Amino acid sequence: MKRSICFSLMALAGSLLWGTASASAADTVYTNSGSPQLGDVSGYTKTELSLKRGSTTEKVPANDIERIRWDGEPPQLNIARNQEQNGNYTEALAEYKKAESGASENLKKNLQFMIARASLKKAQSNAAELDNAIKLLDAFIKANPDHFRYYPAEKLLGEAYLAKKDYANANTAFGKVERSPWKDYQMDAKNMKARVMLAQGNTKGALDAFNAVAKMDGKSEGELASKRAAQLGSALCLEKEGKPKEAIQLLDDMIKNVNSQQKALLAEAYIKKGDCYQALGESKEALIAYLHVDVLFPSEPGLHAEALYHLSNLWGKVQKPERGAEARAVLQQQYPDSEWSQKASGS
Repeated sequence: MKRSICFSLMALAGSLLWGTASASAADTVYTNSGSPQLGDVSGYTKTELSLKRGSTTEKVPANDIERIRWDGEPPQLNIARNQEQNGNYTEALAEYKKAESGASENLKKNLQFMIARASLKKAQSNAAELDNAIKLLDAFIKANPDHFRYYPAEKLLGEAYLAKKDYANANTAFGKVERSPWKDYQMDAKNMKARVMLAQGNTKGALDAFNAVAKMDGKSEGELASKRAAQLGSALCLEKEGKPKEAIQLLDDMIKNVNSQQKALLAEAYIKKGDCYQALGESKEALIAYLHVDVLFPSEPGLHAEALYHLSNLWGKVQKPERGAEARAVLQQQYPDSEWSQKASGS
């Protein structure tokens, strides 16, 4: 009932917002650094978007664009965006695909990116869907080489290849992002290339690369986020080197300083804290770390599934086996195709 009421309110809000936009015949560009900007998108490249207001045209850097509400888009699209943000990727994909019918050319291209993005996020808890996500991202990039979502799509493509252990193609995609004109994207790409090194077993090389990014100056929110991601990467390396205490110290420092909106970053940090505490034999502390992910970040499906798996085992070690059974049941119900569900079934 509460969910239905929530969706109804969002639909009403979306209708009101859509009505306002339609009345003014304007697109709305939401940026990471300021207030929403209304105007008509008159063109774009992979690095900027042109927003026309009367006789003037403003250039919006592509790396500052959070999202766009296009003039004339169906109000239900706001619900679809919320579904994606909340980790309900199946529902989001269904709504995105419905919106393709009758959409403007600009909206169709943006929906192509959004569908590819949500498909990759869905594949985080089901590796069998990675090939489809790669296909969709590759198709978007090839069809839209000058789109303002070009660099984000390349990063997502790199992440998909990394998850599939196709390290050569992952590095190719991250290399393109590294050649973008923005420092935050460049830092992010360096972090991702370091993750490729770590996945290949080059722990020392990865640690050096992460440390180099962590030491870079950062002013914008994106640059600071990349610095925190580098700290997380360094902690991953320390854990691999058998130094869980040092890794926990680094993770605690990162968690204190990271923006609360960086949900994926925080969720992974708590997962790694749990892993480190398990390595130290400290079950209670490990359980608390994983519990942060279950309670605060269930919208990160791959990490949530991993946390539930560990919780299903750890609750028994603190004399609460019934909680472990609950965690296992949620894991198998919500993420039946994930590797963690398969492990829980065999444990």
